[in-house]
Amino acid sequence: MINLRKYIFPELIVTGIDAETKEEAIKLLTEKTFAFRADCAGTASKDTAYKELLEREKLQTTGLGEGMAFPHARIKGWRQFVMALGITKKAIDFSSLDKKPVHFICVMISSQDDHYIILQAMSAIMRFMRDTGNIKTLFGNSNSAEIAASLINYNLETGKSILARDIVRPVKASVTLNTTVEETTRIMHLNHLDILPVVDENNNFCGHISCFDIFTYGIPDFFTQLHTVSFVKHIDPFEKYFKIKKDLKVESLVNKNCATVAEDATLLEIVFQLAVKNNQKLFVVKHGKLEGEIDRFSIIDKVLFF
Repeated sequence: MINLRKYIFPELIVTGIDAETKEEAIKLLTEKTFAFRADCAGTASKDTAYKELLEREKLQTTGLGEGMAFPHARIKGWRQFVMALGITKKAIDFSSLDKKPVHFICVMISSQDDHYIILQAMSAIMRFMRDTGNIKTLFGNSNSAEIAASLINYNLETGKSILARDIVRPVKASVTLNTTVEETTRIMHLNHLDILPVVDENNNFCGHISCFDIFTYGIPDFFTQLHTVSFVKHIDPFEKYFKIKKDLKVESLVNKNCATVAEDATLLEIVFQLAVKNNQKLFVVKHGKLEGEIDRFSIIDKVLFF
């Protein structure tokens, strides 16, 4: 287990950051890091660290949504993982994925040999931040020592392996069993999604519906055995769908035989499901409720590119 609490220091928590831009905020936290934990830097200089953080930011925003940003870098010659946290009531633009401004910034730096610690630390901090009480603590009138105590008292331990909870993505859109297929196709279109999870009114996971499910609705079973349809190529496969589309609901097409994983599923299990079993998307389910989703891009984005 990796105990991230040992990397929490009041001296590396800055409340009331006075910065207008993300560059200013990152520079302030970088300077704070070198002022208190220069021993972690090894052969890297403060200017090098700041430059690497900005270069990573140029590749892809680290503003992950919900008011949080995690500027990070893996630097050659760096000695030990370090993170510095900043809280600001002034909105800072990070070009975040959800287009919302940032109020919480966590700068993380590690060596190039520590492949996963930044990802795991980010995941743990995000879990902490999503606890409503902890968010109120950070954005309230608490000082650095109080915030550090809240983090230390929280379960920030993480395993050495990457788990589903470290790379899971929030669900972008979902439908219910009572959603019409017409509305479902509209949601797919607007969000550029091929698969949508299906949940009930309590967010219990019921299965998924895909473009494939819609395409194959009403097509006779014997068609699946054909190698060519040239002799019947003028038949309209959507004729039945358009005749009854006003009444057709997701419950008629939902695929209950879809891949799910627990939040503690390992990276090997996830890749096996995506690559070997050829599942396009995995749904993370906890106590029957939908927690998020993982697709092949999640592996590229969060593991290989991160």
